[in-house]
Amino acid sequence: MLTEFSGLKEFKIYNSSITSWDEDAAFTQAFHPMLTTLFLIRVNMTNGELPLGLQADNLPQSLEDIEFCVTNLRSLPDDLDVKWPQYASIYLEASQFQEVPPSLVRLAPYDLSLSLNPIAAIPEELFESESVAYLSFGGTLISELPENVSNLASSMYDINLSDTNISFFWSWIDPLVITPSNAPPISAGGTPYCLDILRILEKRQTAFAISPPEHIDQSILNDASVDNWDILEKAVYCEEEDSTWYPLDFEDEYSKII
Repeated sequence: MLTEFSGLKEFKIYNSSITSWDEDAAFTQAFHPMLTTLFLIRVNMTNGELPLGLQADNLPQSLEDIEFCVTNLRSLPDDLDVKWPQYASIYLEASQFQEVPPSLVRLAPYDLSLSLNPIAAIPEELFESESVAYLSFGGTLISELPENVSNLASSMYDINLSDTNISFFWSWIDPLVITPSNAPPISAGGTPYCLDILRILEKRQTAFAISPPEHIDQSILNDASVDNWDILEKAVYCEEEDSTWYPLDFEDEYSKII
């Protein structure tokens, strides 16, 4: 049936369960050359695995926005990086990933969100890939960024770490901090780090509670001196953020059964 919709541009499934979506109904360049957007919102998939219908070797070349939010998805195929688009927005939010899938690391999409997944570590490669500009790991289990990022990608523009247990930063983050920007490049509302900033700016404490060992180069973001307050305020956004980049509250209101 899906193969008959050659003019399909946007596709969304909301509040449903996918029990079967086989290869013969897959999205492909041949049958869906105009497809740009794929949304799966509040969707369960068999065994928490990506349906075959979303794993075609020849996905539509126009597909540039893939957003899953509130799903039971817990794994991705090992060859996803050669099937899904790289220069795309890919949100896999509020799902059941316990780690960043290796194929997603290799894919390194331009715009990636894994917010609200039980992920405790972020691979350093995501910060080094020159194809990545936006990363969101808000509401995950991370307590620190990877230590050994050799060279932060010049393409990196925005990192969301809101509602995590982040309490300090490594010095490799500094190029992002000192690059002129219209908005803070790091969001960290609801973290121990931002709680420290609040107390420092209110003169209730004079240093961050946790910092890397002294023998390691210190980040600008670990400097609590008065002379550095302006940088801290411009670099890190400490207000509350939406839990997901997908507008879930709006979707629930818009799509509710009346």
